[in-house]
Amino acid sequence: MTRYDEDFFRWATEQAEALRGGRIAELDIENKAEEIESMANRDLRELHRRLWRILEHNLKLLLLAGPIRQQHERGCELSIESQQAEIEFLLQQSPSLRGRIAELLPSAYRRAVKSVATGYGLVAPPECPWSAEELL
Repeated sequence: MTRYDEDFFRWATEQAEALRGGRIAELDIENKAEEIESMANRDLRELHRRLWRILEHNLKLLLLAGPIRQQHERGCELSIESQQAEIEFLLQQSPSLRGRIAELLPSAYRRAVKSVATGYGLVAPPECPWSAEELL
């Protein structure tokens, strides 16, 4: 087992010290590369999750009617606004993620459709009725 497998915290702090000290030969390049990729994928997953939530609440607002819509309307609107703000912050930190939104949208929409079908018995349109710009 490597230090990476035995004690991640210690491995990470040692790697940071080696980088700061310019001791390139001491770096665990393969595990370091995997960790960097993992950080990038975390932001991509966060963007997907937030798009899914916006879509889920938009579908509720589109499909719910009567008193149940009134009961959920303000909460959905607040959640949408919150998710939009969080996406905007994420895109400020990682502007290149903006180009990935169109790619993530179909998967996020399928997940939102499944969620409203399971939770509310609602049948959503087969294709996403909103553009990325409208959602953000």
